[in-house]
This record gives sequence, structure tokens and C-alpha cells, in this order.
Amino acid sequence: MRRLAPLGLVLALGCGDRGAPAPPAATAATAAPPATLDAGPPPVDARLPDVAAAIVAPVAALDPPCPKVTPRPPPLIDRMRLAAARWTDLPAWADDHHAEAAAALARSCDKLATLPDGAWIGLDHRFGRARQWRAACAAVAALPAGDDAAARAMFEREFAPWQVNGKRGPVGKMTAYFVQPLRASRTQHDQYQHPIYRRPPELAMIDWSKCSPTGRGRKEWGVVDPATGGLKPLPTRAEIRAGAFAGRGLELLWVDDPIDELFLRIEGSGRAILDDGSEVWVEYDGKNGQPYTGPARLLRARGELPKGQGTMAGIRAALASHGAGVHAIIDGDASMVFFKLGTRAGAVGSQDVVLTPRRSAAVDRNFIAASTPLWIDTDAPRVGARGTEPWRHLVIAQDTGGNIKGAVRADLYWGPDAADGDVAGHLGGKGQYWALLPRAVRPR
Repeated sequence: MRRLAPLGLVLALGCGDRGAPAPPAATAATAAPPATLDAGPPPVDARLPDVAAAIVAPVAALDPPCPKVTPRPPPLIDRMRLAAARWTDLPAWADDHHAEAAAALARSCDKLATLPDGAWIGLDHRFGRARQWRAACAAVAALPAGDDAAARAMFEREFAPWQVNGKRGPVGKMTAYFVQPLRASRTQHDQYQHPIYRRPPELAMIDWSKCSPTGRGRKEWGVVDPATGGLKPLPTRAEIRAGAFAGRGLELLWVDDPIDELFLRIEGSGRAILDDGSEVWVEYDGKNGQPYTGPARLLRARGELPKGQGTMAGIRAALASHGAGVHAIIDGDASMVFFKLGTRAGAVGSQDVVLTPRRSAAVDRNFIAASTPLWIDTDAPRVGARGTEPWRHLVIAQDTGGNIKGAVRADLYWGPDAADGDVAGHLGGKGQYWALLPRAVRPR
């Protein structure tokens, strides 16, 4: 079902329900620090806030305070251990084009520059505070463009490698995502029958890291319940499709394929070249607060996704085989993601930076902090040939995803072209990585 026609909506495919930054100040009642920089929870003895800084809503009304009852945090699914390493431990380290990774890191450094010196970089405090990254970011900014030798020397001088281990050791799962073309329109007509929704004005978000010392970056979306001060979820996808939003004018765009609409919601950003020839970008702008269930799980529950077919290509083919009946499967996922028109050209990650093909990655922010350079050691499909070959490159953690779970887990952003799907859509297997931390950071 890959569309090669000149008109298309381009969306990134791969991991589920990606996180995203809070709405900009223009639409927020109270500005908050960029959530995706993972500034980390307050210390255990921090006083719980009793003001509305934790709620972000696109309305002018005063937000309610943090709810009185704090939900118990879910247990972590993994444990992370960082082991000191040497540069010679990183397979093929000297063979990469390090300047490409440095250019991607510079975008993350721009985000780090907005943090106070004492802000934690990650939910796991072993990744240090913002002030401990200042010297490394200054060195990145001083690099001559395209100079791989200078970039490699900078990384070796300013950073130290640490092998990341989960509770099962250093080997985890590596996958990839890409940007897939499809068609869209601003109006409902002809084949354009599947809406992409804008954010409802009543939608609010609680950032639990601002309400509880155990918040760990958790965010809750929904509509404010006046009785409790908490949030209630908005209607499910099935209820919305059945008319829960009818007549409200919340349709942002219309696409011609429900499977493409599904994967846009999974990925959280996309590009549309519309039927009138214009081009727009769409970005994540919140979700309905309902639980997310990925398409692979929905298909396997029906016995319809054979073992070994869990790649993006396999999932799309399995869904497409149902034709118009695909809604019966997709409706099994209660979640719905909302979008806004973007102002930047490119897929935007949850760190609120434009992603760089084959140099950006989605990770589990419970373990890996945004902005962290990661040396990836995995295998990727050969281009134009059968089989796989080693893929060893430096990427930057700039995105997250609901299906990206674990200390050693990465989803690599492969690129914006349909040809990138030939690799990314079939990449999935074992791998390992090393986190590069500024020398001022000494994780314990």
C-alpha cells in the first residue's frame, strides 16, 4: 500500500504513541519547561506544588491545582547499569562520519541551553545536570562543518563512553522508523474520508513530575473533573469515529486511507502535500487519555500476525488485507492523538527538534536522557540485496515512543523518503549501545 504518487502525506513509521512537547506558550495557560528534555523529578523531600503549573490547557481560564490524590507510579520494567568503557570497545568507532552526528547533537544542545544550570538532564540523574553539558555543547558549536576528524576528536575529548546494560545484559532490541507518503485534503470529499483531528479546546494535561516526587515524567491527558480536580479521558477512537466529535469542526485534514491515519497517530508527526498542491506539516498536539494498544498486539490477539511478520511492512500488509473492515481492528485501540499545523519542515521528535535521518533515535526516557549520543551496534538489511550487514553509527536520543520500553531499546529514525522504508520497514533485531556522557558527569 505504499503510495508513490506525487501527492502524499509523509509520516514517520515505527514505534507507538510517541511523546511530545507541551503546547507552546501561545496556547498554554502556564508555560512549563520542555517536557522532553527530561529535567527529572524533584528531590524526594521537595514540597508538592499546590498551584496550576502542572496543567497545560489551550484555554485562558485559571487551571486547577494538582489533584489531591497522587496515583501510584507504575513499576519500572527494567534496570539500567552503566559500565565504563574505552573508545576501542566501540565496534568500528573510527569508521563513522562523526560530523553528521555532531550536527544532530547541536540541535539538542540548543534545547539544553534553555535549561537552568541545576536542571537534571534525564529522569535518571546519572546523566547529570545541564551545567555539566555546557562545555561539551560549546565544543560542538565550535566545530567546523563537515569535518569528521575534528568531530571525532571532539567526542573523544569531551565525552566518555559507557556501555548500557539492562537487567538481561547489554543486548536489547533495535528497530527503525521512516516517513511514508500518502494523500490528504483540507476538506472531506471523494476518497478523503478519514479525519485527522485537531486538539479539542477542553483537553488538559497534568505533568505528574510537577505534582509528585515520584512523577518521573508521567503525563496524563483528559478533561478536568470539577469534583476531583483530576482528569477524565476523552472519548475513545471508536466513539469519536461514531460521532462523538461530530459538528465541532475539529477535523484538521482528511486522508484517503485509515491505515495511514493510524500510523500517523502512532508516529506523531507528518507532512502533507495536499490535493490542491500545497504542503503542510502536522505535529503532535496531545491525546485523549485513553490506553494505547499497538496494531501488532491487536492483530496477534486475532491470530492474524504470523511470527516474524511484526515489522512495519508486515503489520501494514496484515491490516490492508481487511479492506474496509480494518476499522474493526483499529478500533481496538482506544487512544486518539491530536495534531496541529507545524511551522518547521521535517519530522519533529519529542525533544521538539527536527530529526536527522539515521542520526536520531527514539529511546525510553525512563532510562536514557534526551540529547545523549548513543553508539549503536546492530544489523540492518542490505540495500538492494538479501540479508543484513553490520550497522554501527553514532545517533542522538531525540525522540520517545509508547512501544519503546527498556534500558537497551532504540528505534532509529531512518529518513523522509519512500526508499528509506525498504530498510527501516524491515529492520528489527538484537543490538547494543554505548552512551556518551560529558566527562564532567560521573554516573554511579
